[in-house]
Amino acid sequence: MQKLILCFFLCLATLFSVAQEKENVQTLTAGVEFRPIFPIDFLNTGSQEVSNNNFSVGVAPKFSFSAGMIIRYGFHKRFALETGLNFVQRNYDLNVRRDSVAAFGTNPASPTFSSATDFTIIGYEHPIKLLFFVQVSEAIYLNAAAGLQLTFFPSDIYTTNEDKSNELQSFEHYGARLGFDGKTGSDGFIHGGGIINLGMEYRTKKAGYFYLGGTYHIPFADVYRSRIQFRDENNPVPNDERVQELFLNGSYLTFDVRYFFHSKPLLKKDKKKKKNRKSGSAD
Repeated sequence: MQKLILCFFLCLATLFSVAQEKENVQTLTAGVEFRPIFPIDFLNTGSQEVSNNNFSVGVAPKFSFSAGMIIRYGFHKRFALETGLNFVQRNYDLNVRRDSVAAFGTNPASPTFSSATDFTIIGYEHPIKLLFFVQVSEAIYLNAAAGLQLTFFPSDIYTTNEDKSNELQSFEHYGARLGFDGKTGSDGFIHGGGIINLGMEYRTKKAGYFYLGGTYHIPFADVYRSRIQFRDENNPVPNDERVQELFLNGSYLTFDVRYFFHSKPLLKKDKKKKKNRKSGSAD
């Protein structure tokens, strides 16, 4: 991971040196984006299941989203640096099930237990990406981007079964934040990962830029540990099978909709100042 980060910043330093060439016009623009998140199994963003001899647990991501603001610094006609701050909401379905248990000795029978509930993970993302542009027409550009992303998770989570009519069977779900190394600790509130995206944007002369694309984010390690503890008063679960764990990897695939305000070259002001100085010296 350290080599990847070092390589990324070395590439940035090289491109910034190229940007200092006189013919490269530097620009700065801001925009907003909305990104629906879709679960797909083959990209490791789908459902997860775990089970033992007593009960089973399933966690399935459902429709989620990310939204925020973007700042783009263009330092070359084909390259730009992009950063920003996004709010991300990940929504999950949580299913816990235990088959019926027949009466045994002094323990009465237990009916089938099945609970379907959900939970939400809130985060704040700070991406840093390097963009590469290819102009395919007068106003249409294709771009590809790759970079690093920091995600801040403000809190752990807690969930229990919503059906309170069955007081004899229940479960408790604790979700603990994990750090850069995928372990609980003092750095659990912050996490890192890689991010890549492909897209197309339509650039108007006065109305700004309109962008459509997709983003894939993959964390360096698991982001949350889900621990589910099941309780049955009639037929207690053995201590070694009472708790099950799932690790949420936090990967996601999004469809990106963005709008950028119209950008202007940053060097125009400097040129105007030089002209004013020349005219002043002539006087």
